[in-house]
Amino acid sequence: MKRILALFVIAYGLAASARITEKQIIETLQRLDVADTVMNAPSRAQFWKLLQMTDKSYRKTVRSLRGGGDRDIKRNLMHTLAESEAYFAAVPVRSETYRQCEHMVEASGIRHINPLATLTITDEQDISTFGYPNGYIFMTGALHDTVDGDSLAIQALLAAEEAHYALQHAYAHAKAEKKRARRLRFWKIFGATALAGASIIADQATDGAFPAELGITTAVMIGISDTPHRHRLTYTPDQVIQADIIGYRYMQLDGNGHAYIDALRRVGHDLDATAGYGKDYPTVADRIAILEYIATGRRPHKIKANKAGLKAVPHHTDIFVPDKYR
Repeated sequence: MKRILALFVIAYGLAASARITEKQIIETLQRLDVADTVMNAPSRAQFWKLLQMTDKSYRKTVRSLRGGGDRDIKRNLMHTLAESEAYFAAVPVRSETYRQCEHMVEASGIRHINPLATLTITDEQDISTFGYPNGYIFMTGALHDTVDGDSLAIQALLAAEEAHYALQHAYAHAKAEKKRARRLRFWKIFGATALAGASIIADQATDGAFPAELGITTAVMIGISDTPHRHRLTYTPDQVIQADIIGYRYMQLDGNGHAYIDALRRVGHDLDATAGYGKDYPTVADRIAILEYIATGRRPHKIKANKAGLKAVPHHTDIFVPDKYR
């Protein structure tokens, strides 16, 4: 059975090995790279605040979050958070990592925009990292083991999840899908149950290049265990790449931008499998190519984020505090 699966993976893996072109990289960076003011933020706390202040899409998102409209999205979001409460309470955790998690979250500066933000290392066997719109971020024990507890790798991957939170990507995704009247996808954004991808065979068979949907096809439900199902929020392809860029830029604050690229090389395929990224999404190789392009110091002359200007945005965390959804 494993040999058949390996051959199946190889056939599709070859088709997924194409790399993004330089023209596409430049176009992507023009749209998604963060502003110079963010890249040169005086502190990690200011990094997240400046990121919010320079992202035009986020301004629209926060207006919706604070306004009286889009109640269907908010109800769906609250329902997902309420259903996730069982997972938050019952998932087995590695208590010995508590101090490391607290130190990383505090040092990351994310609590400057949400004092409730947390990081938890769970004792689960799939390689995954995921977060929620209330600032709760999780990494699995298998991920922690795969990177050998490397604090730089964990910090880098945490930064990408913090980017999804800081810009409320899942909410923005739901709002965009609703606007396009793609109702089926709209309702799935807050409701996907996580899968544990059986990607070890795929890595060995294809040297790490294989379509994420194969990881899902060969997946097993986490629900087989006594741990309650966890919900996964979904993001657009642009949001995935934007989080990569932000994670890389964040690590650049201390001169460690390559730590994000290295972490993506080590666990990117597994993260894609558990996140459910399909054929419409950039491959891990494409994502790394974008980051390697900016790692060389090359940048497009025109970056839209640099033209956005700094505009104050109000806090929106009130609707996400625990007593509003428990």
